[in-house]
Amino acid sequence: MTGRFVSFCSTVLLLAGAASAQAQGPQLWGDPGSHPYEVQGPAWYSPGEMQGPSSGYQPWTPPYQPGPANRSWDNVSGNPDNGWNYEDTPLDEFLGDVARNSYFRMEYLHYAFKNPSDRLLGSAILSQADPSVPFDITDSGGQLAGQARVPTTGDLQYPDGSGIRGTIGIPLVGGALEANIFYFDQVEDRSFIDRLGDQTTNNPFNDPDPPAQFLATSTLTNGQLGNNLLIYDDSFSSTTKADLWGSEINYIFDAYLPEPMFQIRPMFGFRYLDFNEELHQVGVFDQQDLLVTPLVSQISSYSENSIYAPQIGLRAEMVSRWLTLGIEPKLAAGVNVYETSVITQSLRSPGDPLTKTTESGEEFSWVGELSLYAKLHIRQNFAITVGYQATVMNQIARPHSSILYNDNGANADPAIVTKSSHERFDFGGINVSGELRF
Repeated sequence: MTGRFVSFCSTVLLLAGAASAQAQGPQLWGDPGSHPYEVQGPAWYSPGEMQGPSSGYQPWTPPYQPGPANRSWDNVSGNPDNGWNYEDTPLDEFLGDVARNSYFRMEYLHYAFKNPSDRLLGSAILSQADPSVPFDITDSGGQLAGQARVPTTGDLQYPDGSGIRGTIGIPLVGGALEANIFYFDQVEDRSFIDRLGDQTTNNPFNDPDPPAQFLATSTLTNGQLGNNLLIYDDSFSSTTKADLWGSEINYIFDAYLPEPMFQIRPMFGFRYLDFNEELHQVGVFDQQDLLVTPLVSQISSYSENSIYAPQIGLRAEMVSRWLTLGIEPKLAAGVNVYETSVITQSLRSPGDPLTKTTESGEEFSWVGELSLYAKLHIRQNFAITVGYQATVMNQIARPHSSILYNDNGANADPAIVTKSSHERFDFGGINVSGELRF
């Protein structure tokens, strides 16, 4: 506490001296007649050393000037235990400066996810150009049994996803270090069709005497194009789910242009994205209500994507006292570490075992992102932002396109397996945030 006491006493004496000097009034040097309007003062002089007119102005500099170059501290004094009562060290001063200029932003995200591309949930069929259109099927005796079609992912539509993103910024020399992390609740969509085979409720042609309608999973035969079908005559459902989260850290340079109204700030950093999807298909066959225990066939597909990528970007803003308008493009290029898997259970009969196949690897992937926003400055240290953001990820493994529909015959294990395929995935939407500056 010695340093603080000395500083306090010095300040008191300095202020007392200033008040005394001001009370004495200005002092004139030189010939008053030749300089009738030249009044110089009050000036500081060393005690007992009054300067004459030949010396000019030589202000006395106090032996201690507060400022970064002359900080003093005393962590050890006569009291062996000062507890938290000690002078600030340079580290304390640095941490205090960082805390005073940092900022924190919390955002609510309302984004749309790209739906699964319109893919056939089965293989091509030798005798049909488009298996998703109803076609005639026959029973084992060669008699017409009805019409079947292979379902697609066209009916699966992701709902909008809700998420949050937290951002913290810390000022550094020449710029700021900014890091964020975001997370979305799982999005899910389900398509369900039941009462298959019912001529009344499943009549796409409105015929007076329509054929029975079925759904089917079509497969290759020993890897070759054929007419193999797994028929469902009771119900069929397909469900898709998606999980997405990520994080990034960027160094943002100070404004490139000196104009206060328009600022350009380059940035570079690193980002991580984690995107996982599931697709579940469940078909029920009961041989037109003749089976006591229906056959429930299941096909499940999973994909996991982890993108690691350095990135560059630019933050351009039009800044005013109450409103800031900004645009922020970013581009990242790196590697996507992916894994796909397919699981089947009771595929062709109750005796078919649970089978699982997995494939993993790495793919070069790029991520593009564009943000537009308007920031309203409510107070000096608080702002509200409304914006729109769109993100594109390339070379993403997705479950609906990573299934090989194949069958090697009744005497072999089920052969619907994973075969990874990659495509683009987009997500984007609006965000609303509150930003607090310390």
